[in-house]
Amino acid sequence: MSLVNQTAWVVGGVGVVGRGITRGLLQAGATVIVNSRSEERLENLKDNLGSPERLVTIHGSLLPGHASNTVASTLNGIKLNHVVAHGAVRWWARPTAGSYENFYEYRAGCDESYSLNIRADDTMMNMKMEDFVPSSAQLASLHLSAAQSLIPRLEGSPTYTFVTGDGSGKPGGDRTAMGAINSHHVWGLSAAIRQELAADTSNNVLCREIRVGLPVHDESRKPSNRPLSEDIGNLCAGLASSPSKAGDQARLIKLDDFQVLEQIMNEYNVEGDGAIAPLPHYMCDQHGHMSGSL
Repeated sequence: MSLVNQTAWVVGGVGVVGRGITRGLLQAGATVIVNSRSEERLENLKDNLGSPERLVTIHGSLLPGHASNTVASTLNGIKLNHVVAHGAVRWWARPTAGSYENFYEYRAGCDESYSLNIRADDTMMNMKMEDFVPSSAQLASLHLSAAQSLIPRLEGSPTYTFVTGDGSGKPGGDRTAMGAINSHHVWGLSAAIRQELAADTSNNVLCREIRVGLPVHDESRKPSNRPLSEDIGNLCAGLASSPSKAGDQARLIKLDDFQVLEQIMNEYNVEGDGAIAPLPHYMCDQHGHMSGSL
């Protein structure tokens, strides 16, 4: 199966895992839309993938208050078939030094999650309630805003795939407290939307979640020579291109070990055109700079 003549939107497509998702969809033949509030990250994404013609980069936000305008202006005359909503699978990269209030100074080397202005380093017992409430719901708010704006625009045989982390993913095994809270909020949001769409007979959107419990920062345990981010992208393309079967609607796919990953990829296989550049092998170190191999 392929995604030729279909259009997909990747929410959270400029980080390491997002690039893998974008590449997988492009490899399957789709036209892929990726938005970001950072023009620099969009340019890096194009450069990393060899500037493919079917990659559409949009300088715009899907946060509440902005999503409807971003989606409306982007999809003017364009039919949208698939969405992959990536929710910070590897949200552990630390930002570089700079002013907290200004993301363009206080930026992470790989992950745009830190641009959400979340008080990631405050301890729970010392955090003010007025800081906790918006910080704890930032990621879920982004994904709800995106879903509310994108799902009504889906056409054809549409799919909506959440890609989430397992609540860890940081060297040492744990996220920051606020990172873990945001991750779990996205789990709940995904479960609610999956069940709501499954029960709604008026739409045909096939909604699933891929929950990655594998060490994205450590490829030494991976049996293949592909970056894990590429495998996640290929799986997303396979889910989008494969016909619906029993048990697919609202399915939660947990990737807890590499054997399960290979089995699921065989289940949702996709043919790639081989025209998209391989991903650079990046890994963010503890300071948020790019280094090593991912």
